[in-house]
Amino acid sequence: MIKTNQLPNNILERIPAAAAYLDSRPDVAFSLLFGSLAKGKQTPLSDVDIAVYLTHDDELAQAKMEILGCLNDILGTDEIDLVILNKATLPISMNILKNSKRLTDRQPHIRHRHLSITMRKYFDYHRNIESKILTRRYLGG
Repeated sequence: MIKTNQLPNNILERIPAAAAYLDSRPDVAFSLLFGSLAKGKQTPLSDVDIAVYLTHDDELAQAKMEILGCLNDILGTDEIDLVILNKATLPISMNILKNSKRLTDRQPHIRHRHLSITMRKYFDYHRNIESKILTRRYLGG
């Protein structure tokens, strides 16, 4: 959601340049656009939501700051929510994967692996939660 300024009017025209930048980075395995722009439902309160999966797990904060700085320049806004999928929580990762458009896919095998692992963990998590709810409900807890 917007923090201070509205997005530039031509933000959708700038997305391909952001994708080209992300594709040029060897540490970005794949990237996704999610949120209102991915759904084609931009509002005055929209921001740019981008998720990336990095090929390394060291210095993620440094990589995030570098990527965010370049995306700010390319997109002409600082209204960007950048999620590093390597460290995102399970519900956030699943929500992004369900409601996103692929920007780049330098390493599809990593994307497939991440999608598979996330989905398996998510469905196991939900099965466990449902079981606890049913147990509590039917045992009078």
